[in-house]
Amino acid sequence: MIILKFIQERSMMKSKLFTGTLMPLLILVFLAGVSCHRAPRVEAVSYTVAERGVWLNRSELFAPREELLKLLDDLKAANITSVYINTYFRGCVVYPDSEFLPIFAEASEPDVLSWLIPEIHRRGMRAESWVEYGFYAFHTPDASKTEKRGVFLEKHPELTAVDSSGLDHIHNTQWGDFFSLCPANPKSHELLGNLFVEGIKRYPFDGINLDRMRFPNENFCYCEYCKTQFQKDTGLPLKPYPADSPEYKTFISWRESQLDTFIKTWAPRFRDARPGLKVTMAALPPDMMESHGQNWDHWLEQGWVDAAMPMLYGEKGFEDRIRILSKFPRWDRIYPGVDAHGLSPEVIQRQIRFLNKEGAQGCVLWYSGQIADDLPGLAAGPFSQPARSPLSSGKSSK
Repeated sequence: MIILKFIQERSMMKSKLFTGTLMPLLILVFLAGVSCHRAPRVEAVSYTVAERGVWLNRSELFAPREELLKLLDDLKAANITSVYINTYFRGCVVYPDSEFLPIFAEASEPDVLSWLIPEIHRRGMRAESWVEYGFYAFHTPDASKTEKRGVFLEKHPELTAVDSSGLDHIHNTQWGDFFSLCPANPKSHELLGNLFVEGIKRYPFDGINLDRMRFPNENFCYCEYCKTQFQKDTGLPLKPYPADSPEYKTFISWRESQLDTFIKTWAPRFRDARPGLKVTMAALPPDMMESHGQNWDHWLEQGWVDAAMPMLYGEKGFEDRIRILSKFPRWDRIYPGVDAHGLSPEVIQRQIRFLNKEGAQGCVLWYSGQIADDLPGLAAGPFSQPARSPLSSGKSSK
């Protein structure tokens, strides 16, 4: 009996020793092992809401692939949020097998968009189709030396915009001659609208950035369609009127209504072609809107476009124009275009700081070929905090 009692007491002592001393030690070892395999702690990144875009011009679009990828890396490092890819210019597109227009002859790759857009998305940036030429259907350095007018106008010469003297092109002393579709004619609207829908459906763009959605200048358009339709709508003959006359105001209002029709008709079709798509535009400065019939503040207020990027290039008058724009009803969806082409990095940073002070929620830089010297200063200064574009949400501006 004494031996049996001794054995029982020794067993109880061992049990107490295990539960009182070894068990806690084993638990600590187990927890330590679990903690070693726990996912590393991820620090939360603080984002500001701001659009920081760059227009990607064809000069960089057709650079060697490694150079273009390096540019994307540099944009991401500078906290850029959106890349506006040049997809339509000089009567051509940048992708193959379009139903409407040829691919640009100097395109270095047959289908650059097929890999470029995923690479932009992989870096957390948005990609928009920047349809640069808008109603401008063709360009040539000298119209007197060629009979070419581009596919659209060669198939539909009646759609050529003409000025009050009958001239069928716009001459630019630096760039040469541009031919435009009549911005009032519904057939022109249909040609452009269907072209833009084609690109939206084919590639996973986050938006379409409209450009040159305007009359070439205050002296256009006097084509046969405009003459007939203007008189039908207003009861007035279409001819040049003094700028301070009631007839001229009627002329201005009529042209604006023609472009209104394009935007309010086709913007919903663009969105239907790719749900979640944003419709944005490279817009004219406020002092040029009336002369070109581009009533874009109304388009923005109506929700026909989600954002506007008025091109405020240069230093002269920049702050005055911003003060005017800040009074527009949708200042929160106006992201001014800043001139990285012609201004120094110091001036660009000063302009962006002024935009921020006036309450702007972003800007877009013109353009990809001239921003290499600007990116380091932006990354260290006004773009130092990572940003999320206001256009990233699924909601429209209205």
